[in-house]
Amino acid sequence: MALKFKSVFALLHMKIISGQWPEGYKIPTEMELCEHFEVSRVTIRRALDGLVAQGYLTRTRGRGSYVEFRRSLLGSVRGLAVDEEPYGTYTIVERGRLAATAVDMDEFGLPHDQGSQMLYHVRSLHTVDSSPTVLSDYYVSPLYGSFIDDLEERCETPFIDVVAKATGQRCHFTTGKLAAIVASGEVQELLGLTNGSASLWCRGYCCLDDGTVIARCSKIFNSLFYEFAIEGGSELRLV
Repeated sequence: MALKFKSVFALLHMKIISGQWPEGYKIPTEMELCEHFEVSRVTIRRALDGLVAQGYLTRTRGRGSYVEFRRSLLGSVRGLAVDEEPYGTYTIVERGRLAATAVDMDEFGLPHDQGSQMLYHVRSLHTVDSSPTVLSDYYVSPLYGSFIDDLEERCETPFIDVVAKATGQRCHFTTGKLAAIVASGEVQELLGLTNGSASLWCRGYCCLDDGTVIARCSKIFNSLFYEFAIEGGSELRLV
């Protein structure tokens, strides 16, 4: 029954986040869902209870269940580049250093004849009104590693804005790749995700206006809080 519950939850969850069931939509009754999925009423109730707990549905006795899914347009995709996270707080979850590979040196434009070099790693959790929204991993060039060491455990300024202020240039996320993923258990716990729910994953580079690569970055977005718009002229490619 546990596997059936997860399967039903995932399918209903996808109907909501895809917009097939928009906000305010009255979903089918428990009995209708039982017949559609060919499962017991207990399984359907467990799936619906999970969606209520996650803020996707409201249930009123005698009236039924309605989609209660409000997301602001918090980000946009411009040519596969993700811009602008909303206000909130950034909390450092993890930071450290790791040896740069030959590929890393090429990506960051580091010389190969100066011996081994270290990349700086920081994982930060972005929250809005105490709700987790984005988990980011930055792998930073050693030329800008001091900014990682100086980051406070909790702050209202993202890493790229700290670098931008210090260099006097804009620091933006570019050359991104997008994918829908089911996050690992640790990521699910940090973002408050239900097991089996889909999230948007994005990977790219943080660059200054002059083209200098500051960091390689990956982000996982909590789908309860984010939706994205593709601007006119943007091109999506499968890679």
